[in-house]
Amino acid sequence: MFRNKGFFIGYTLLVILISSLITTAYFHYFVLNQNTQETLISVSDSEIANSPIKDDKTIIEFFSYGCHYCAINEENVAQLEKRMPEGSRFIRLHISSDKTAGLVRFAPMFATLSVMGIESQHRQSAYKAVLEDNIDLSDNSQLENWLKANGIDVAQYQQASQSEEAKALLAYMKAVTAHYNIDATPSFVVGKKWIALQDREFPAFSDQLLSLLEHDKALDK
Repeated sequence: MFRNKGFFIGYTLLVILISSLITTAYFHYFVLNQNTQETLISVSDSEIANSPIKDDKTIIEFFSYGCHYCAINEENVAQLEKRMPEGSRFIRLHISSDKTAGLVRFAPMFATLSVMGIESQHRQSAYKAVLEDNIDLSDNSQLENWLKANGIDVAQYQQASQSEEAKALLAYMKAVTAHYNIDATPSFVVGKKWIALQDREFPAFSDQLLSLLEHDKALDK
């Protein structure tokens, strides 16, 4: 029995390692070197004027708890946030829509945790649950178990999820996602004008985003 258990644990760890290597390889060879997909888009003046984003001194990252690249870049994005110029803000929003499947399905959870003021401290745990432990946090029973495991009061969470603040944040995320046609994560909306996908390694990509924000100018690779 112990031999079989050890084999199962070893096999599971091997699968996780292979999955991580495949993810990293895909990121480097297909994301950073992509030629077929635009990695920087400038939206029109009318789209800027009609944007649901009110503050143009912002860099907004659209991410998902189900996004490997978002999880990998957490520390890089944290360093970018520290470099934001005075008077500007870095904002994280969860990609969102009326769909209930795919990367968007965790948006209500993000909105609720944000309203409770505890999203950032539980973000890594959410990544781990979805990406490593195959826990579907859009399923109420699995979510409730995760909340308890992370010391989050289930009743308070449920109350916050039905609050006007959570509903307003979710509606805002849907509006910005739709307005900028965000269909991949991570995506960055800079200064209401630019939609940027990662096309180079950090911190060079941070330099690119900050140049777009401060100087309205893209940098050469």
